[in-house]
Amino acid sequence: MRVQARTKALFWSYGKDWALVFIVLAAFTYIDSLEPYHRQFSVKDVTIQHPFAKKETVPIWLCFVLAFILPGAIMGCIAIFHRRSYTDLHNSLLGLFLAQALVLIVTDSIKITVGRPRPDFLDRCFEIYDKAAAGTPVGILVDPDNMLSASTLCTRTELLKDGFKSFPSGHSSFSFGGLGYLSLYLAGKLHLFDERGHIYKSIVVLAPLILAALIAISRVDNYRHHWQDVTVGAIIGTIFAIFAYRQYYPSLGAKKSANPFAPRSIEHLLPTSILSGVGGRRDEHAAQQEAFLDDSGSGPLVGTSLDTIHITSNGDSDNHDNNNNNNHTNDHHKYGNHTTSTFNQPR
Repeated sequence: MRVQARTKALFWSYGKDWALVFIVLAAFTYIDSLEPYHRQFSVKDVTIQHPFAKKETVPIWLCFVLAFILPGAIMGCIAIFHRRSYTDLHNSLLGLFLAQALVLIVTDSIKITVGRPRPDFLDRCFEIYDKAAAGTPVGILVDPDNMLSASTLCTRTELLKDGFKSFPSGHSSFSFGGLGYLSLYLAGKLHLFDERGHIYKSIVVLAPLILAALIAISRVDNYRHHWQDVTVGAIIGTIFAIFAYRQYYPSLGAKKSANPFAPRSIEHLLPTSILSGVGGRRDEHAAQQEAFLDDSGSGPLVGTSLDTIHITSNGDSDNHDNNNNNNHTNDHHKYGNHTTSTFNQPR
């Protein structure tokens, strides 16, 4: 009965989070279908005279795989096979979905309202590099007298809508949103900021960010975006990656940075039915609540899988008497210990 009550409570608690994430994604789908603002331009602007690349280095489907499927798979494998924690699996995936949903809707909203022409805009507009289609030579293009040009002058329209979506870069924001989130996840599991300076940890943590940077750079190389577009896109992705990660995980500087925050419905998770005696019930309940506090005792932390409650001590023998040590030993035996490894032991 307790397991059923716990499952139901968690479902209703986090079901609303998942529902909101998918509502945001649905809103993004609608916004993406809108016509962007058609900003005026000059045909003499050399920054929008680059050729339209028919083949992209990182197409949309590949960006989705690298910045969403890959981080989700890596975090899922760590949570299932290494951490053996349903809480870690759930929190990591929910945080990833939240980060990318926010990235998509914010990035696309800015794209639609700004309407900046892409570097290959004139080729989209006049086919200036397509000799087979008798494209318009750049030399004969002129703006109206004392005026800038408008999209109504374009002789090519099928690529025009996407041509006004240069700022900011969606590939960049999506890449840094997903791979940046993965980098934070790995940094927490490896206790990157344990003040011991392990080079291999830095390499593992920075690898996803390097991949995200390469994806962003490819957009400049393909003349899909200006450098300002990818820079702002990277900033947007990084901000939402950090925001989403801190919703479900502690600071990277915390001793328990490897552990996700405890499930919200603690009252349904604590095995109070096995407590005996009024005094014992009060003492053990207090010990269990303490297990959900961070190092300063100021807020809920974790250290559990969804199946069991782990009671841990800081191991400071100078501050605990023998009776307390015995109680902690019994708690470890009763509720289980964490697996000892680089990914989950404080340094």
